[in-house]
Amino acid sequence: MKTSWTQGIKDEQREMDVRVAFKSSLILRQRLAEMCGHKIMTSLSTKKAQYDTPSWAYTQADLIGYRRALEEIISILED
Repeated sequence: MKTSWTQGIKDEQREMDVRVAFKSSLILRQRLAEMCGHKIMTSLSTKKAQYDTPSWAYTQADLIGYRRALEEIISILED
């Protein structure tokens, strides 16, 4: 469990509740990670390089940022 789940929580009981909820939601976390992984794969396959477009660099930057965000979510969901 990443520390970001309990970061900023001052109450020990509430922190323990978050830890218990995290551990008990394994199936949902795995499914959400799968869904994010699928989004990454489909975004890579549907976005064809359009080098003749003036905004190609911005489109690529957006795609890379989108993928990085989804990968971070997957990382947070893992144990």
